[in-house]
Amino acid sequence: MKFTAISLGFWLTNFLSGVRLTEGARILAMVAVPSYSHEIAFHPIWATLSRRGHQVVLFTTNPIDDPSLTNLTQIDFRHIYTQVNIFKKVDFAKLRFTHNWPSLVQDILEHNMQITVEEIFKHPKVRKLYAPNSGEKFDVVLAEIIGSHGLYALAHRFNAPLIGISSLPLQSGSYYHLGAPILSSHPSTWEMEYTTGFNLSLWGRIKNFFRLWRYIHYVLNHYMQRQQAIAEKYLGKGIPNVNEMEKNMSIMLVNQQEITMFVRPLPPNLIQFGGLHIMKNPAPLPNDLQQFLDDAPNGFIYVSLGTNVKMTSFPSYVLRAFYEVFASLPYKIVWKFNGQLPDKFDNIFTATWLPQQSILAHPNIKLFVYQGGLQSTQEAIHYAVPLLGIPMLSDQYSNVNRMVSLGVAKSLDITNFSVKKLNTSIMDILTDKRYKQRMLNVKVLSNDKPYDMLNHVIWWIEYVIRHRDVSHLHTSIKHDPWYERYDMDVIAVLSIATFVISVCSLVLMYKLLKITMKCFYTRKVINIKEKTT
Repeated sequence: MKFTAISLGFWLTNFLSGVRLTEGARILAMVAVPSYSHEIAFHPIWATLSRRGHQVVLFTTNPIDDPSLTNLTQIDFRHIYTQVNIFKKVDFAKLRFTHNWPSLVQDILEHNMQITVEEIFKHPKVRKLYAPNSGEKFDVVLAEIIGSHGLYALAHRFNAPLIGISSLPLQSGSYYHLGAPILSSHPSTWEMEYTTGFNLSLWGRIKNFFRLWRYIHYVLNHYMQRQQAIAEKYLGKGIPNVNEMEKNMSIMLVNQQEITMFVRPLPPNLIQFGGLHIMKNPAPLPNDLQQFLDDAPNGFIYVSLGTNVKMTSFPSYVLRAFYEVFASLPYKIVWKFNGQLPDKFDNIFTATWLPQQSILAHPNIKLFVYQGGLQSTQEAIHYAVPLLGIPMLSDQYSNVNRMVSLGVAKSLDITNFSVKKLNTSIMDILTDKRYKQRMLNVKVLSNDKPYDMLNHVIWWIEYVIRHRDVSHLHTSIKHDPWYERYDMDVIAVLSIATFVISVCSLVLMYKLLKITMKCFYTRKVINIKEKTT
């Protein structure tokens, strides 16, 4: 009986300890990119973790306005929008004509993200958290993978497992750290933007190979090392290298799904999710907009190029094409537009901000003209709205191309824009019912899952909290040098050996042929002499 009581006490203690670790964990979450469209992909995760009893400390530029989340402590970095104002100075509409993604990162975004990470490290509340005598402890740290690698060091400071989280599909540098293959010309490699695709020429693939590996080298050896310097400035020199910290992340939670991406090989510690931000019941529309959309006998087109693109920054010929086409269409237009129209158009409704999901849910919608943002793509699939994509930067090219490949969208290049191309693309989609039907089929595929996506994400976070060491999910390939991963040293040796053997064979053949010809010539001369004598 004594033995039974001791055993019961032992197992009960372990059980309660496990419950405490899972149900009442302390979680540090850091989202540094000051962009609302990036942050909303994560809001349901923080809210759900909080409601499950976890104590969540969140670094954010877009706080969740929900007083019921008593377990959520938010450190507010909205001043990055207003005081630092680094990203509002970036005119993405103009940059579309002058930069590609690698050059945009090197020329503009790197400097801006350095300022952002410094703002976080030097914030008084953050300093108080990581102070040597703070006594703060966390069971897991979640850090955004995009641009803010210096913040990884806080996981080391708190001796906690590190989980990466991304609102965009992964970049190749992160795939490299995971040990996943680097695919320089595959359309899922969105950093290459418009240069990827299937059946590319050899020369095109060679150019992509050099461009991508040069970019990866820059990110790993320059960008991330500058982030390392910022982390060391505030936490000291004893921290691991940020490259190694990303390699050793427990898992990566990435906002990408097979239906919205070109599928590629993925390691088991990359956990995909998507569409968490989509509302079950979109908010009611403002009265004036509701009336405008209800009174649309032919339906309406919704136009929005996202939160970071100012329509008025486009060249005048681009704006004139929009004005002319929209005014001539037999449909109403709802347009997210940051300026004043040159004239009054009865069929056009403009605003600087619009409730996108509420608009997409309206039964009269016929088409969504968008920039190819991932969250917008997920929303369009959920509400089964055909698409016309005008990609501007980053993953938007890949997202639009994927939708085109599924037969639910068309694509336009803003740098080669005209009235005819815009009008033809819109009318082709609206007059061909197959676009809508195919989008309905895509919606069915997207929704048919064996589990609830949000619960799936929460389970994986709690899995890391429970076990801490999840290295069994990692591939050893991530530790191999780049040339060993792809057997490039083997290929080089075999190529050199083949070349040497081929050259030696040719030289030998040449010498044998030369000897043979000499013998033949000598014999012929002897025969001639014998005949003459």
